[in-house]
Amino acid sequence: MVQTSIQIIAACVLVFIAACLVHWRLAVARLKTDAKAEYADRQAHKPRTITGVDEATFATLYVRSFQPRWAPYAALAAVAALVLSPVAMVAVPALYDMIWRAGGSPDWAGRGGYVFMFSLFFGMVAVWAGAAATVARFAHQRAPEPWSYALAAARGEPIPEETGYRRRPKWARRARPDPKDRPEEA
Repeated sequence: MVQTSIQIIAACVLVFIAACLVHWRLAVARLKTDAKAEYADRQAHKPRTITGVDEATFATLYVRSFQPRWAPYAALAAVAALVLSPVAMVAVPALYDMIWRAGGSPDWAGRGGYVFMFSLFFGMVAVWAGAAATVARFAHQRAPEPWSYALAAARGEPIPEETGYRRRPKWARRARPDPKDRPEEA
């Protein structure tokens, strides 16, 4: 029988997942209307910025660039943690028993002791962290290009390349020490 506290925690995780997905869906809907307004404004005031880009493409790029990407990935990580938790609750104690038996089965490290509870706790945390790291890696691999690059590519312009080195502009002042702060020479 499953304990009530585990059911409450699972329900809270499910509420979190639903909240993330609802937030993401509402934000995408709001961004679609914002994209239409932005496209109309650019047509009226800055038509060169959208030359050769139709409204549907503009809206797609706009939503892809500005949507809250964290929400679906947080929901995915929570789903992974929720699905992997029962598996980990079986696998971590089984692994602990194998290591415990290989170590000679000392009484102080048995199933009910602090060492077992420590191992179970940090084993679960490791499984959850592994799920979160996998989802984070997936999220970073699928990160969209910046808005200005996406719009430039849609217009057919070359995307500026980053050289890494940038000369100091002539207008920038170099920091010089204040002569009042110099130690007096003896």
